[in-house]
Amino acid sequence: MTTAPALHHRNFDTLVRTLRDRHGPIEVAPLGLIDQFIWSFLLWEADPADAERALHKVQKAVVDFNELRVCLPEETVAIIGPRYSRAHERAMRLRAGLQDIYFREHMVSLDHLKDAPKRTARQYLDTLDGVPPFVSGRVFLMGLGGHATPLDDRLLENLIEADVFDEDTTPERAIPALERHVKAEDAVETHMLLLAWCAAGAPRPKGVKPRAAGKPKSRKD
Repeated sequence: MTTAPALHHRNFDTLVRTLRDRHGPIEVAPLGLIDQFIWSFLLWEADPADAERALHKVQKAVVDFNELRVCLPEETVAIIGPRYSRAHERAMRLRAGLQDIYFREHMVSLDHLKDAPKRTARQYLDTLDGVPPFVSGRVFLMGLGGHATPLDDRLLENLIEADVFDEDTTPERAIPALERHVKAEDAVETHMLLLAWCAAGAPRPKGVKPRAAGKPKSRKD
């Protein structure tokens, strides 16, 4: 039997309160579902500023996302830049996800999910070929109003550093723990605050005790 990951609720709540005081309300621009899908893919394991620059490059390079679907991974890497975080893996996963959407829908669109039951929509997104849980969860949260707490290795490393999770916690175990703790009505705000926190270098919030001497700063891959 797998033990539950150690989510340190008090440290997490302190972090969120500190970020809310620091950043205030964060405006969220509305996006279509497929646009949200691409944007979430660019945010996965990447700095938001880098993701925004990559998105502008993609928008200039292709007419639409169907054209992006047929790009070879090497061509997508050339668009976003070879130094982009996990550039080749990202390009391969993105192409696989877009191809799977096309094979299922005969078009590059996720609009049919707007009318689908939430459980069905989440299962659809989670089973798309090559799509990381961060991306499927984020599209579900930001595009469909579902309850999700998108988390990738980058975000988790910072939460471990802030003593929100123990150092050996994986995203697969951390995500459900956060979803149980974060209320549905707070999920969007919490996600946006965590992104802003990471973009600022993830400074330790006041009230969160530092790690004990000799304890590793983060888990090892």
